Amino acid sequence: MALGGTSFKMRSSTSLDPFASAKFTTAAAYTAGDMTKLEDTVGVIVNTVASGYQGVLVYRATRILVPCVAVTSGNLGDFTIFCKVYFDATNEEVTTVAAGNTLCGTVHVTPSVGDETVLIDLDGRLGIVA
Repeated sequence: MALGGTSFKMRSSTSLDPFASAKFTTAAAYTAGDMTKLEDTVGVIVNTVASGYQGVLVYRATRILVPCVAVTSGNLGDFTIFCKVYFDATNEEVTTVAAGNTLCGTVHVTPSVGDETVLIDLDGRLGIVA
């Protein structure tokens, strides 16, 4: 699920908030705001780009709004501040379910029931194991 509106939604309170990105040649088309996993790194696509062109992936951001599994009264407790989130490559969103998914950060702000996005502290390299 890509983010609607302006699509790419990184939040920074100062220019000192840590973030990291990398340029790459795309093997598929991407829309700004898409969440994806490239090799072993999870991140958010910055720019809309066609296959074969240069894209930018933010894989580290202190505050970034990402797509998540729909928040319900049944799973709201799973999305409390500092809880781990995992990237679900099948649905291109974060979830609190670890099985079959890749650890990519922690909840920064608890979402509300009905939300389909969550503000997280993204570290797309957390799922890399030796």
